[in-house]
Amino acid sequence: MSDEQLSKYLPLYGNRLAVLSYCKRKDSTGNSRQSKLFERLKLKLGKNKKPRTDNTEDTDCKLSNRRKTVKESRTIEIGWMLYEESQSSFVQVRTKRGGGTRKLEVPKEWKKDDLLKEGIRLFFPNGNSSVGNLDDFEFNMTNCENVALDDITTVGALYTQTKLSTLRFYLTAKRAKKTPGWKDGMQEVCEGVNPVSLKTSVRSETKIPELTPLIDEICSPDCHTTLPLTSLSSSDTESGQALDNHYFEDSTISFFMGNHGETDDPPLDDTLPLSDTIQVNTCNSEQKKILCVRHGQLLQELIAHFSEDGILENEISIQLVLPDGNIEKAQDEGGVVRDCLSEFWKDFYEQCTLGTAYKVPFLRQDFGKKQWESVGRLLVFGWKREKYFPIKLAPVIVEQAAFGAVTSDLIANFLQYVSDSERELFQQASCSFDLVDKEELLEALDMQNCRKVPTAGHFAMILHEIAQEPAFVIDQWSEILAPVASDFKDLHKKYDEMQLSSRKLVKSLKFPTTTLTNPAEREIQSYLLRYMRESDLEHQSRFLRFCTGSDLFLGKSITVEFTHLQGLQRRPVSHTCGCFLELSVCYDNYPDFRSEINRVLESNVWVMDLV
Repeated sequence: MSDEQLSKYLPLYGNRLAVLSYCKRKDSTGNSRQSKLFERLKLKLGKNKKPRTDNTEDTDCKLSNRRKTVKESRTIEIGWMLYEESQSSFVQVRTKRGGGTRKLEVPKEWKKDDLLKEGIRLFFPNGNSSVGNLDDFEFNMTNCENVALDDITTVGALYTQTKLSTLRFYLTAKRAKKTPGWKDGMQEVCEGVNPVSLKTSVRSETKIPELTPLIDEICSPDCHTTLPLTSLSSSDTESGQALDNHYFEDSTISFFMGNHGETDDPPLDDTLPLSDTIQVNTCNSEQKKILCVRHGQLLQELIAHFSEDGILENEISIQLVLPDGNIEKAQDEGGVVRDCLSEFWKDFYEQCTLGTAYKVPFLRQDFGKKQWESVGRLLVFGWKREKYFPIKLAPVIVEQAAFGAVTSDLIANFLQYVSDSERELFQQASCSFDLVDKEELLEALDMQNCRKVPTAGHFAMILHEIAQEPAFVIDQWSEILAPVASDFKDLHKKYDEMQLSSRKLVKSLKFPTTTLTNPAEREIQSYLLRYMRESDLEHQSRFLRFCTGSDLFLGKSITVEFTHLQGLQRRPVSHTCGCFLELSVCYDNYPDFRSEINRVLESNVWVMDLV
């Protein structure tokens, strides 16, 4: 194309020069680069092309290229499942308790024994775990379908059979059942019986001679049954004379862990050591039983223990087990029971009731007649033993169950059951129905399962109908509460007496006489009184439970004593059985004192490690 022809499209001469220059440069560069690429490609093809010699060499080359490495190991997963007596099944142990799922590479020739050893090494390092020692359990190895492995099949064979990408195995652990006789293992158990601990588990007026290893009648293969307790006087022991049928009159020794299932005899695989579970009858009709429960499982385990019909006829003591499986050192002189009752009813309010200020039992699908009767027995047990009564339960529920009739104001109880906003709405509708927001009222009534349209004429009747209590729970509790109905007279007075307030808490504090003359103690006393008056109801309840074991005011005095703990050792120490509180005098100011008290009360980790 000439310059004259191009000027028709590009009038400016500079633009025409730029286009011509670009086309010339593009044409020369593209050809040279393309030719160079073809030359390089031909050169590579010529170098890689080799003459074939014979068929044998060509076959060897193909085999070497297709050769694959044979894997001698495979990746597997191993978990840990622990048998829970309360559920009668194996439950997988989570990572935070030392379990979880572990991935590892193992030889394909490994069999069941090899997997079992490796699982025990993973979950029981040094022979211990979060739930107990290695010797306390019986182990097995199962597949992902909970089927035990045989002794001869290898890991490689299982991969071939199942065609799974990753095999998972479970180490199953179940507490070993030990029923040894006197001549083998029972002697070792009996030697653990401490005469002092035996005496402390019996009421103070009962005198029991010391036990010695010479007792022969106490041991038998059926060690979980009640056996005669043979005693030996100190004179017989010193003279070395053998026992000759010296029986302690009307006394028995028994092992008891509560009703974990439907069988009558409690399993020995969950029992405590003999020195911790020994009970002595002081009369034919009353036996002391030690109930073993775990922190965090009190609701389920106490309900299981109190499902026995005649449990309230026995003298009951409670032993707590820590999350690591060890027994708490505290002896139950009242403080342990109060602490367990506080935790039980707190869990019961959260899991089994509805309501705000007042709670009404919620009908759960997993709670039948047996469970609700057990809750009723716990209510009676708490009142008879420690005068503890769950005051968040709506009074009309207790009155209907105990007396067969309601004496309290049903509507007033219902208004304490609903939320604050609903209470205000219902009160406004009762007083001036025409002024209330009808849409909001209908929504609130729908939340209470009301299917009637309210009007000014019959709103009070509607409110009375939806305030009716659950009849099923009352029917179960009436069988338990009716025989002791006289204990629940003046129910509202008991509610008021147990309701906590800062005035009651301050009056319950008892300080030593030395406080009047000791400036340091007097200053800490002022800190404590100030903290009691400034704290909200939640912190006051926590403080009361920390000192007495009970979150309700039971009229107990709290004796304050002063120490000189400093640094990291400085902390408040309580003794719930005697209701003692130890405070350090080494606080520089009130904010430090308040901060340390709050940290202790809000931690919710209180271990009774003082006997």
